[in-house]
Amino acid sequence: MKALFITGEASGDLHASKLIRSLKLIRPGIQFFGIGGDKMIEEGARIIYPSNKISVIGFSEVFSKLSSLREARREISKYIKREYFDFAVTVDFPGFNIPIARYLRNNGIPVFYFITPQVWAWGGWRVRHLRKYFRHLFVILPFEEKFFRKEAINVTYPGNPLLDIAVAPGKIKREDLSKGDLLVALLPGSREPEIKRLLAPMLGAFMLFKKNHPGSEAVVAIHNEKLLPLIAKVGGELLDNIPVFCDKTYDILKASDLAVVTSGTATIEAGIFHTPMVIVYKLSPLSLIIARLLVKVRYFGLINLIYSEKVVPELFQKDVNPKTIASELENIYTNKDRISEKLGELKHRLGNHGCYDRIAHSLLSMV
Repeated sequence: MKALFITGEASGDLHASKLIRSLKLIRPGIQFFGIGGDKMIEEGARIIYPSNKISVIGFSEVFSKLSSLREARREISKYIKREYFDFAVTVDFPGFNIPIARYLRNNGIPVFYFITPQVWAWGGWRVRHLRKYFRHLFVILPFEEKFFRKEAINVTYPGNPLLDIAVAPGKIKREDLSKGDLLVALLPGSREPEIKRLLAPMLGAFMLFKKNHPGSEAVVAIHNEKLLPLIAKVGGELLDNIPVFCDKTYDILKASDLAVVTSGTATIEAGIFHTPMVIVYKLSPLSLIIARLLVKVRYFGLINLIYSEKVVPELFQKDVNPKTIASELENIYTNKDRISEKLGELKHRLGNHGCYDRIAHSLLSMV
């Protein structure tokens, strides 16, 4: 049996690798191919095209990667013609994966979608494509299952994968991070455009916050050490006396009293550790114009969307500045016990551990 996995970002590579591991345990003879990265390679997948060459953020950034996207599409199309795959799994990355799913389906290959596009927020035209090209959707937010069922699409909510991933290994503790009485975690994101737009305002906000709380300290958490030169360049003197840790995010979130977090799955990670947070996000000017035309949700922070209420503050575009972030840090500091208690409900709302195993069993029963 041969399976094709297609991802477009580091997070997709991670989720794909976890699912591949579960599939191998159930059906050891499966051969895995696809577009992915190091995590998929570690699980024995043969990479047809590296996902880091096509990773993009926002709407306008797509244009800078058009040649790589075309090249990846050509390579995967050629491979599909040469090899027969028993099934394919696309992970997130809808702008690339939905057209590829059409090609796969037209070649008789059943396609499954893991981590679907947020069509409930924007891009509603994609619903008919999801219905037509995919045999089944595996969604990661609890309210998505109801949405897609109303659209007559085969869908399962197997639980959120972060319940299996977001575990603090205990390699680094509070006393290793800070001798102060208040620790603030700064999570500037995993992609260059995010870091360039968000790190400096985060650091500036902490400096303002520290004036009112001299005993407070901050730490920057990133997942990939390849980002360290960029962090140093963007942070500059603002990083003086603020350590940067790679791949220690979960220990840091568990140890921190407060956090400033880039919008995305990191907000769920912080929520799993009950860490009161300020969510921030900033788009390029062109992406902002497109977003204002298309986006139709009340909140953009996943935590607030899951709760259907504003559990934590979220700041967007011009509000992502040191003064406003610092003000919201003060607010969550004042209400940190109440917010932390509210976030304690998150795991229950997300479901149970074992997301990847449930998907693997369900998927194999359909091929």
